[in-house]
Amino acid sequence: MRPLLKAANAKRVAEIGAEAGRNSTRLAQWCKANAAFADIIDPAPKFDTVAFEQTFAGAAKVHITPSLEVLADLPPADVVLIDGDHNWYTVFHEINLLLGPPEAPQQNPPILVLDDTGWPWGRRDSYYDPDRIPEAFRQTYAKGQIAPGSSGWDPRGIIFDIPCATTQGGARNGVLTALEDALVGREDDFEIVSVGVYSGLTIVVPKTKLGSSPELQAFLAEFRPSAALRPLLDLLENARIGGALAIEQFRSVFQFGTKASPQAQEGARPLQTELPTQVWQSVQRGMNGQKYKGRTMLLSPFDQFNYMSLIETLRPGTIFEIGTYEGGRALWMADQLRAFDIEGRIVSVDIAPPKGIADPKVDVIYGNALDLGEVLTADFLSALPRPWLVIEDAAHTEPMCLAVLEFFDAHLQPGDRIVVEDGNTGSLIGQPETSAPHMAIQTFLSRRGSDYRLDTDTCDRYGHNLTACPNGWLIRA
Repeated sequence: MRPLLKAANAKRVAEIGAEAGRNSTRLAQWCKANAAFADIIDPAPKFDTVAFEQTFAGAAKVHITPSLEVLADLPPADVVLIDGDHNWYTVFHEINLLLGPPEAPQQNPPILVLDDTGWPWGRRDSYYDPDRIPEAFRQTYAKGQIAPGSSGWDPRGIIFDIPCATTQGGARNGVLTALEDALVGREDDFEIVSVGVYSGLTIVVPKTKLGSSPELQAFLAEFRPSAALRPLLDLLENARIGGALAIEQFRSVFQFGTKASPQAQEGARPLQTELPTQVWQSVQRGMNGQKYKGRTMLLSPFDQFNYMSLIETLRPGTIFEIGTYEGGRALWMADQLRAFDIEGRIVSVDIAPPKGIADPKVDVIYGNALDLGEVLTADFLSALPRPWLVIEDAAHTEPMCLAVLEFFDAHLQPGDRIVVEDGNTGSLIGQPETSAPHMAIQTFLSRRGSDYRLDTDTCDRYGHNLTACPNGWLIRA
């Protein structure tokens, strides 16, 4: 969003759909730094709106009401992000309120950014509150399992937490259909660019704005995927959806959930994951052959998303990777930093560093995990931007893991993160408590536990400790 806002020289921005306020915070931060203003619209925001407005006084306001009840009363915006109730009726009328109906168009319409124009909501309605949609415009709906390529329910599909249309496709169904219907007869008045990853994103730019702005023209030229890139993006999106479908199948077959076990809820944190040993072994075999840009990466599908989510929310200034191996993960993380427009860098340390990594965001240096102070000097560290994300993934012996934890303990600041990889090695042989990384964590926290807390949301995202880093996602308190 930020490159678009800058290219558009936006002074008024609107966001429809705030949820927990993560993107709202970024928009408000940008507005505060650029003398702009953000209208945040959500009938049921899941964050402290009073504190938010105090923090961003003069730069943002939260409107706790449905979008269709407030859009007409707001000052015209330069850019509007539409990411609220993902159904035809709501999105179609949001667009008509913002652009004006075809017979009476707005003289200076905003740039629209529509999220979720791909699967699953591009051609299928979902409803946060079905009663808010007039019956004549509401699809037959229920909660069920859906999958790409299936127009109805699919027992192999994903179960979403909100009701959705029982069938995919057809008239007046889905976000993309709403956009197409709203632009009928005036398609030539807009430049439309879509990217099909992460459920799809579509930007709609009025040509009246585009013709007078070289900055917008340059932004769209860079944003528009080339013909050669589009098939690769399709592969990426299919792989992402395939991973989500596989997780749903794990839940179905092995009957594990996203909540911690009863023992964990009572305060104890068993190391054992909800994934059976034989399944972890199968996942590990897949990881052993996993490559990124031709280099082994060794990340489970669960932790690929865990790291992606953490990078997006933490926005690390520096990522330390202790243990580079072939460098696949370092290159993948560098691309994640770019994807989220983060000015960060990766410092990867290995006793046998790989050759040929030429990514400008990645510095691969020689160093011994047992003596990191020799290469990561105080002067070197003091110049690195925060927050920090530290990944301990060296030789997985207890002394080495403990040495890395104790070294960074002296340098971490509140909010910094440290992840201890491969604490699931014991689980692969059915003996979780024998894991050397786990024993190192236990020893370290017995001494320094008051200054750290466990990120159980990440550990338990897909089920209790369903990660290769069980009880190993730590936050410096």
